[in-house]
Formats: sequence, C-alpha cells, structure tokens
Amino acid sequence: MEWKSSEKYLNYCFWLIFIGLVGWFKFQYHELWKDEWQAWFVAKDKSLPEMLSFLYYEGHPALWYLYLKIVSIFSTGNNDMVPIQSAHLITVAAGLYFLLVKFRIPLLFKVVFTLSYFMIFEYGIINRGYYLVILFAFWAVWLLSKAHYNKKHLAWVLFFLFQTEVYGAIMALVLGAYALYDQYLTTGSYRNNTLFIGIGTGLAVFILSVFPRTSDHVARTASRQWDAIDKLFMSIQGNLSNTFMPGATKDTFTYGWTGTGLFLSVLCLAFITFVFYKNKKTLWAALLFIAGILVFSNLFFLGGIRQWGMGFVFFIALLQLRAVQLRKDILASVMILVFGVFNLIHGFKALKEDFNIPFTNAATTGAFIKEKVPQKVPVVALNKFDATPVIGYAGRKFYELPDGVEFSYFRWVDKIYIPTESELKQFAKYKNVGGLVLLSPQPIDTLRYPNAQFWEKFTDTNYKNENYYLYQLPAR
Repeated sequence: MEWKSSEKYLNYCFWLIFIGLVGWFKFQYHELWKDEWQAWFVAKDKSLPEMLSFLYYEGHPALWYLYLKIVSIFSTGNNDMVPIQSAHLITVAAGLYFLLVKFRIPLLFKVVFTLSYFMIFEYGIINRGYYLVILFAFWAVWLLSKAHYNKKHLAWVLFFLFQTEVYGAIMALVLGAYALYDQYLTTGSYRNNTLFIGIGTGLAVFILSVFPRTSDHVARTASRQWDAIDKLFMSIQGNLSNTFMPGATKDTFTYGWTGTGLFLSVLCLAFITFVFYKNKKTLWAALLFIAGILVFSNLFFLGGIRQWGMGFVFFIALLQLRAVQLRKDILASVMILVFGVFNLIHGFKALKEDFNIPFTNAATTGAFIKEKVPQKVPVVALNKFDATPVIGYAGRKFYELPDGVEFSYFRWVDKIYIPTESELKQFAKYKNVGGLVLLSPQPIDTLRYPNAQFWEKFTDTNYKNENYYLYQLPAR
C-alpha cells in the first residue's frame, strides 16, 4: 500500500514537471505556425454559424474551433499568443493527466511516451487540436480498462472523440466496436442503446461538419496526385515506419516511399502484432485501426506526419487495455521501447530545431509592423496565404484586393489576386491616406510596381524558408 502511494505521488510529480516544461518551451521559444493562427482567427473573427459552415474548408471537425471560440473572449487583439498557447496547454495537461496519472502502464513507458516526438512536440508544443484526440482517446480506454464503467460516460466521451479529428473519428469507431464486443463476451448480446446512440450521433455530427458542400472541393484542395501503387506504398510507410520509427527514413510525404521504408513498415506491423497478440481484443482493435487509416489515406487524403502520428497515440492508448508489464512481457516491452526511443530521439531533434531557429520570419515581421506602421496606414498583403501569421504577430488585420476589405484568415481554395499599382493607389485614395505598406513573401516586380519603394526585408535563417518584404507605395 505504501509503495502504491509513493508511485501515485511520483506520477503526479512527473505530470506537473512535464506540464511546466511544455509550457515554458511554448511561451519562451515556439513561434506560432500559419495553421495555428488560422484556426484562432477563424474561431475569433467569425460568428458561430459562420465558423461552423466554414469548417469543411479546413477539413477538421468542430470541437477545437468551439473551444477556441470560447477562449477568444480573452483576446485583446494585441497579444493573442497568450490565450492561444494557454488554451492549448490546458488540453496538454488534461491528456497527460490520463497518461501519467491514470494509466496503469509502467512508469518507464509513461516517461518515454511523454517525451516522444508526437506527444511533446508535434502535438504538445504546436497549438493544434490533436491533444483533444489524445484526451478523449485516453479517457475512453481508461474507462474501458475498468471492470465496471458508466455506459453513458463512455458514450459521451466517444461522441466528443468523433468531433476532434478524422483519425479521432476512426479511433471512436474502433473503441466503440471494442466496447460492444467486450459486452458480447460478457453478456452474449451486442444490444446497448446508449453506446449506439453515442456512436451514431457522434458519427453523424462529424460527417455534417466536415463533408464538402461542393463537388470539386476535395480535388481542388489536394496538394499532389500520385498513382495508386505509389499512394498505397506511401500510406503504408507513412502510417507505420514514419510514425513508429521517425527518423529511420526520410519524410514519406516529401520524398516518397523506399524499399527500406516498406521493410521497416512490415517490421513495425510485426512488432505491433506481437505486443498485442496475448490480448486478442486489443490486437483486433490495433489491426482494425491500421486498416481504417490506410483506407482513409488511399481513398480520401494521404496526410502527413501530423496525421500519421495519431497511430502512435492509439498504440499508447491500447497499451492501457493490454496492461503490459515490464518483467512478465520482456520481449514486448523491448519492442515498445524501440518505438519509444525512435520517437524520443526525433522529439529532441525537433525541440532543438525549434529552439535554435524560428519556423518563419513572421514574428519579426509582425513585430516590425506593430512598431513602425501607424494603425491608420493600411497594410496590403499581396499574398494572403502567407500573411496570416504576420497578422497574428502584428496584432492587426491587413487588407486584400480587389475587395479592399480587412482579413485575418484565408480559404485554402481561394486564388491569389495580384493587384496593379493603379488599383493600389486608388485604394489608398479611397482610404484617404497618403500611401500604403505592401507585404510580399518575395521581392516584388519593379516593372509592375515602379513607384513602390523598398522598405525592409526579413530574410534571416528559418525552418520553412519563408521570408517577407515590405514596401511603401505613395498614393500619388
């Protein structure tokens, strides 16, 4: 009893330490990326009905945006990094609470998983909604691991899991099937109206929130086209070796599949099968999830490392149901630690990169505009897709032409409109100002804008090689 009390105290200590470390790194060193600002502005600057009808452009369910909508009441418009990062840190704390405090897996696994690439960096440092997936997936398996649990409680958790991400919806389907099968083994019946209602309504709301309203939306937002074999092999490598052994091969989305990557993917599948084979329910849950994400990757959206990492999260979740023990399951524990160590090393590399160089030059550009450009002087973005993070750090909206309206977010299917110099001057006269400031992600064409005067460039070394140039254009 005394040992269990000490272990619980240690779990809470690690939980508080890791929350502190993640929070310190986020607020001190992390520059918010374009999609982090995009979600925030969609939630903050749109009405609730407008936001909900906009989500099919984003390809995400509503929960993260609804959460940000609530948090946006604390927005000052001048320093929104604080509410964004604080809101996300709360989800990190909640997800890690289940992993570090509630889960019954060995403490060594808990620490390694917490420091893994996906848990600490891709989902922990970067402010996206993926920790809501982690929270509700971990919550669901914690309930399922109990001898007796409240069916309504599980139904609600699965409902919310559906509203997190596409991969979260696949998890909800698999865990719902797991719960129903577990009930069948106990009672001989699948009948459970509460779970069916939770799963059915969760799936229906998910589909309604992300299903494209226009027939060509998916095709217009697809970034690349691959033949069927390439896409199949890339989805296998991405969801397996790129996820469970990150760094062992180059990024699949960028460089494509390789023979080594496919071999490692088969090895990962063998490891997963061995880890869970003693518990057939968890084995089938793992295989069903892998099948589901492979089907989704091939039929709808291949995804990238941030989506594929959900497989690693689900692997961790199933370990709670598998109840693996270090001493009794030595070989399985070694395989689990192989996955953990690959992710641990990759996570430290990512943190080091985020520490050493900024993601883009958006923060320095935004700070310059905030200090040097008066509020009454309009800033016109020549490429609105690259302007959103600068807007976030500048604490003000920019203008786009030909509409001449302020904006903060963008739609992925929009086309870029490059205004002429005469249009820009006409807009300056309309705004009754002596000139404009132009923001461009690259040097502008001096033949197109002969009267634009170069002001400042922001081209310091950055991870994405995204730079910014400012010009002044007099109205006359």
